[in-house]
Amino acid sequence: GKAIFVIVVLNAGIAAWTEHKAGDALEALSKMTQASIYVVRDGQEVKVDVPDVVRGDLVVLGTGDVVPADMRLIEADDVKVSEMALTGEP
Repeated sequence: GKAIFVIVVLNAGIAAWTEHKAGDALEALSKMTQASIYVVRDGQEVKVDVPDVVRGDLVVLGTGDVVPADMRLIEADDVKVSEMALTGEP
């Protein structure tokens, strides 16, 4: 009886710790995102807040920019992608 109780409590503790670490990782990812990005609307390049990016916007990315949404790459020169945040690499 006591052994099962200890195992259940230990399992709950490990689950809580894992959940906490996952929350920290999501918070770190959200801090990596930019507050605004340049998009082309009506032929003009304008700066908009990331939540205001809509379907049909052409997003202009520069060196070091974080991709603000799912998008289709239309044109690029010398593109390199860091997937460390997605894979958990240091």
